Amino acid sequence: MKTPWQLRDYVFAAFMTIGMVLTAIIVGLFTPPGVQLLVWAPLGAIFLTLGMARLQRRGSVGLMILPLALLLGLLHPPITFVITLYLSATVLVTEAVMFFVGSYRSKRNRLLGNLLFFASASLWGLFVASLFLKGAKAESLAKIVGNPGLIVGITLAVAAAGAVGWWFGELAIKQLRQAGKMDVES
Repeated sequence: MKTPWQLRDYVFAAFMTIGMVLTAIIVGLFTPPGVQLLVWAPLGAIFLTLGMARLQRRGSVGLMILPLALLLGLLHPPITFVITLYLSATVLVTEAVMFFVGSYRSKRNRLLGNLLFFASASLWGLFVASLFLKGAKAESLAKIVGNPGLIVGITLAVAAAGAVGWWFGELAIKQLRQAGKMDVES
């Protein structure tokens, strides 16, 4: 029987969530709306990778991202439901696949978790935006949604940006392991 998460796991997940929120806010302030996910992916993936490595089990992404969904929703009350729905759907896709693949103990699974998270974030983001945007923004989004090649390109670019963040996260994990601060498989 697996041991349940302990208080220190919840605290670590909270710190990773705070890191993701702060980077999302900074990216949101300095990046145009159409490319925010692409710019945020490498930064968010570092925290996501560290959290996966420390927590190591299924549900780890949900433990970090669902509070993020609520916090980001609180920052923008008019669209709270949309942000929460979008990030919850992304977590659902990631954790559903990882349920069958296994835990986040290995580098390969952490990479897969990041790729799933950021690719599904891109796809869900386009879908949710197409439902809720109005006016000129909706017309520009319709051009993207109407072009499957562009959707695939955007999704692959965001996933690749998440993979860059995963790589930096793994470098941080390696340093933490060498310092004896994190017990993680290679």
